[in-house]
Amino acid sequence: MNDARRTEKIFQEAFESQDFFLLLEADRHITMASANLRVLKYINPSNSSEIARAYITREKTPRNNPRYRYRELQFDPEHTKVELLNLPIVDSELGRIYRAKRDEVFNTICMLESRNTPEFLDRSRLLFGTADKKTLTKAEDWLRLEPEPEEPNQLDAREAKAKLDAIVRKQRFLCSIRVRTYLSSDAAAGELSVALRKGATYSANDIASLGVHEVQTHVLRTRNGEMQPFRALFFHGFPRVDLPASGYLATEEGLATFNEELAGVLTNRRRRLLAGRVKAVYLMDKEELSFGEIFNVLVQQHKFTKAEAYAICERVFRGGGYTKDHIYFFGYEQVKELWNTSPEDFEILYMGKLGVAHIPIVRRLYKNGQGILYPARYMPLFFTSLPAETRARLPIAPLDDDKVD
Repeated sequence: MNDARRTEKIFQEAFESQDFFLLLEADRHITMASANLRVLKYINPSNSSEIARAYITREKTPRNNPRYRYRELQFDPEHTKVELLNLPIVDSELGRIYRAKRDEVFNTICMLESRNTPEFLDRSRLLFGTADKKTLTKAEDWLRLEPEPEEPNQLDAREAKAKLDAIVRKQRFLCSIRVRTYLSSDAAAGELSVALRKGATYSANDIASLGVHEVQTHVLRTRNGEMQPFRALFFHGFPRVDLPASGYLATEEGLATFNEELAGVLTNRRRRLLAGRVKAVYLMDKEELSFGEIFNVLVQQHKFTKAEAYAICERVFRGGGYTKDHIYFFGYEQVKELWNTSPEDFEILYMGKLGVAHIPIVRRLYKNGQGILYPARYMPLFFTSLPAETRARLPIAPLDDDKVD
């Protein structure tokens, strides 16, 4: 039986199951709700530039926490929440994952509704967890690293866009590189795009790092995920299984950071930045320090520039207390352990936006190519330039000129 007939038979058998039909219906509704949740769009402050100037240019740090303004929600949160709660979801292993995904989307909507209130931080903890002493200790190790000297010949955002466009063309999938005004970091990945911050500058290593982290991890996993039958999970991301940091997002950021290390573009400067975010989350949430107090700790104790310290603090305080940044460390350790113990599972990680915790069920649905999932169509371009002994541990899909988007 050829591949097309086999695939048709698999789906025919699956669709004969009422449970599968109900899962696809839940998938459709959760996907529509997820499409509205442009979280960064709604929590990145619209008045960031004017507040940043007060912290970066003044000799004295402002006393009061910034008063951020945000865009209005462009969807009806109450209507969406009612639709989600009324979804019939079957009681099965996959059904329980869909129920968790529904709850995640519901809580994300509640978090966005509660911007600039104490409830925002509560919802953030529920979705992402928060930094603990163990994570803080690891972050402190990275904070003690000596940063590399600033590279000369910095590129502006438009020049950096041209460089990243070239990486996208080589990777051979559709990905839009855009320059945006309101970003709480120098770069951020959307589902199928990467945004660069207008006014930021980028070194050659920054471009290489963004090419690996944003394009060849975040967007690549999304591109592979959109081909799978369960779009709410593989395209928008699997939910947490147990701990808040066990969802796809911890693996997503951990894999992107580990890929930077694998590609040789993870600098001490970048490690310090990630560690500074973890410490800021801990100081904000566990020690309840103010924006200005954390800003001063980062500048005076850890020798960040004022611009770096401000960007870290804004990320953590936006919305009312955003704890997501601690998961980079959790996910990095998670992915590194997988690399050391089961490198063959890396291919599964690229099939879509799943977490390490979801590998067992994805493996069962895939059935070594005999199930209802498709293998990863795209693999990171940088894999092909790694040393031979490293490449031997990785799945590298050959490029096929007939399959170029």
